[in-house]
Amino acid sequence: MALQERRDRRDDDRRGSSISAESVAFLLLGGVVTGLGAGAGIDWLVDAVASHTFPLFTVIGVFAGFALALYAIYLETK
Repeated sequence: MALQERRDRRDDDRRGSSISAESVAFLLLGGVVTGLGAGAGIDWLVDAVASHTFPLFTVIGVFAGFALALYAIYLETK
């Protein structure tokens, strides 16, 4: 009985974090949407000051949001 409990504990330790796939999906979606919103906002402000600009900050914001989401997943699974 005690041997089985030790094996179960070892198996639980090997599994690591119990983050679900749904949590990962929401973290990625939230990061990309946040990056998109922040990038579009910065792009709108720069466009108001300067002449028409390519939506560079929006594209940068999407990638920054994706990177932020991956870092949040890393922190959750660490």
